[in-house]
Amino acid sequence: MPFYVPPKEQSFDMDKEPNYIVPVIASFSTKGGVQPLYFQFDDKTIKVMSVHWCEKKLNTVCFECTAELEGYLTKVNLTFFPADNQWRMKPK
Repeated sequence: MPFYVPPKEQSFDMDKEPNYIVPVIASFSTKGGVQPLYFQFDDKTIKVMSVHWCEKKLNTVCFECTAELEGYLTKVNLTFFPADNQWRMKPK
């Protein structure tokens, strides 16, 4: 029995799980960086409390975030498609 089990690699397969197009308020830097601050889902504005990791893949930027919804913290994946200027949210 091993003492250390490496963490599983994060998967951003957009075809396997449902994802939703959501409006996002994001911060953009002068060097081309982007970070989501708020997003809207089911007519609720949800604050992004922290970003755990960010990964650039092909023509997308993927984020794993902790968001606050009605006093509870939950993890969500937000993906930005710069060519379409579109954000998609996938609940965890």
